[in-house]
Amino acid sequence: MTFKHFILIIISFLLLVGVWFLLPVDLELARKIPAFFATISMISMALAMVISCRPKWIEPLVGGMDKAYIWHKWLGIFGLIGASFHWMLVPGPAGNALDPQFAEMGEEVGQWAMYGLLLLGGVSMVKQIPYRIWFYTHKLMGPIFLISVYHTFFSDVPFELFSVTGAALVIVSLIGSVSWIYKTFMKPKQYRAYQVTEVNPMDDAVEVLMKAEGESIQYHAGQFAYLDFGFDRVEHFHPFTITSAPEVIAASNAASAKNKGTGQQLSFVIRGLGRHTKELQSRLKVGLPVTVDGGYGRLHAKKKANKPQVWIAGGIGITPFLAWIRSWKESDQPVHLFYVGRGSLYSLMLEKVGHLIGSKRIVLHKQHSGSERLTAETMCSKLELDIKQYQWFACGPTPMLMSLKSQLVEKGMKTNQWHNENFSMR
Repeated sequence: MTFKHFILIIISFLLLVGVWFLLPVDLELARKIPAFFATISMISMALAMVISCRPKWIEPLVGGMDKAYIWHKWLGIFGLIGASFHWMLVPGPAGNALDPQFAEMGEEVGQWAMYGLLLLGGVSMVKQIPYRIWFYTHKLMGPIFLISVYHTFFSDVPFELFSVTGAALVIVSLIGSVSWIYKTFMKPKQYRAYQVTEVNPMDDAVEVLMKAEGESIQYHAGQFAYLDFGFDRVEHFHPFTITSAPEVIAASNAASAKNKGTGQQLSFVIRGLGRHTKELQSRLKVGLPVTVDGGYGRLHAKKKANKPQVWIAGGIGITPFLAWIRSWKESDQPVHLFYVGRGSLYSLMLEKVGHLIGSKRIVLHKQHSGSERLTAETMCSKLELDIKQYQWFACGPTPMLMSLKSQLVEKGMKTNQWHNENFSMR
């Protein structure tokens, strides 16, 4: 357990204690325990609703939108657990309904909200269920939260509305409800319209170039964006790494932007790994409209100007480094890029990487055969400095990254030298 994990456990414990003492002091234990679980569920669901809006201000707090979705996942789990225990333990009406005429309906809708939460929670946890089914059913979480709010205030509850407990639950309910309203009706106004200008097949992947039809997104090299190609009747976003370099913002704003630029022209390399990405291989065509939301990710923020770097890429994991190579400047620190893969796509990407590197101070290390495995021993033998002198950035299959990180730690690398992103959105 790291020090960061220990601090997180302590903070979580203190928050749980705070929730317990937030409830009415004179409340009997048989009602206080289920009320405690219900409050945990409401807080967790409200915070998950906030994260689902993909607010950019949250990225520095959690280390990137990829990390935010890990929080989103666990908040959803805590919300489901809290609601389940509340449902199983609640003894019955408490006699404090906001309006007795609505109390019976409040209890009934609470039951249905619980059934819906159990169903959608099960869909979220079973990875074998297709992403598309998960995506569409997940949209019902907002209405279920609103039903839970109705249940909280219009059923027989063990607190008074005009009390500390009532005020706190009003705030939590407002946070979750406003987040859902914002995501549903206001967030789409921040999306940017693009049009596909070029499609280049690359074995089982495709490189797609697109141009903004109006205002473009702003992003840092190495960030990702959510793309909706409009194949479905409702919005259907998937995250993909931007492989193009951002265009420099006007000089007067460059210092404050910290290398952030506009994306009038965007490029992506998308490999057919799932149903949606395989569908893209055949359905992408010039002129296709694309809705873009981005950029997201904090991998760029970890880079230190005075530290040499090691980049590790596996297969399609080369994509963020394509953007970094394109945006590389003479003043940047030297880089060692270790790239492994297999098949025709790997050969095509190697050719592209080699062309982009040119005379830049980036040393490309490639595997000599498909059976050759990348190891910490191999990488360290290629480096001029001690392992502790480098920053390590990685993108690729999770088992490969976990293995390499473990090997490097054994050789003396500190865990805070290692940086990678997590693209699991469910």
